[in-house]
Amino acid sequence: MTATPTHVYVVTHSATQVGKVGIADLDSSRIAHHRSQGWHLYRAVLLPSREAARQVERSVFRQLKADGVSARMPADRMPQGGQSETVNLDEVPAADLWDRVVAAAGEVQAQADTSRVVLFLARMDGARVLVVGTDEPLGPSKGSPECALGEELAAEGWLVHAANMTATAADAALRGLRKWADTAGVTESEEMRTADWPVPLLRNRYELKGPVDEEFRQARIAVGVPLYPIFDDAPDENDD
Repeated sequence: MTATPTHVYVVTHSATQVGKVGIADLDSSRIAHHRSQGWHLYRAVLLPSREAARQVERSVFRQLKADGVSARMPADRMPQGGQSETVNLDEVPAADLWDRVVAAAGEVQAQADTSRVVLFLARMDGARVLVVGTDEPLGPSKGSPECALGEELAAEGWLVHAANMTATAADAALRGLRKWADTAGVTESEEMRTADWPVPLLRNRYELKGPVDEEFRQARIAVGVPLYPIFDDAPDENDD
């Protein structure tokens, strides 16, 4: 599953002097629904994933709650829903509400850029199976492929390539791999997700269709970042 870019928006209702912070996917009609009820779009910012947008929204409302802001639009005035995310613009002007969104978005992005994970690709010899995902690094070194899950797979006979990187870079690398899989006709046979991973990335298993060695090489190229072998003295082919 690819991360879905998502807007965090501020809309205002001039007749009632109420403002609202919300989130909306790129193809969502959410903002249009607000407009149909007399709301106006003040501003919106696009975040790289729905989870990041949700973090920004939650952060803003934690701040508002801490500041004692609790005014809400009556439910019967918002048939489109979302009244629990509204505030009185006399207390928090639209510009102030937007500034809170921008500040929270900056914090979320900074956290994503500094949290390090290990992206790994592993192929089981003798089987047309490719596993890809992320894990927490065992150490702080920049280029080392140290990760618990990758080393476990290597010990079990998997051919594993990995590298430390930021969560944001790993997310982009996985998008590149999934795009390649779609183009090459490589199908995802099973998807595994655990809620306690350090970032909202998926660990996926693919069925390779063509020559296994060649498709594994192509998969490593598709992620767009250098990967290093774990428990393998062979040179990395990802340089061509």
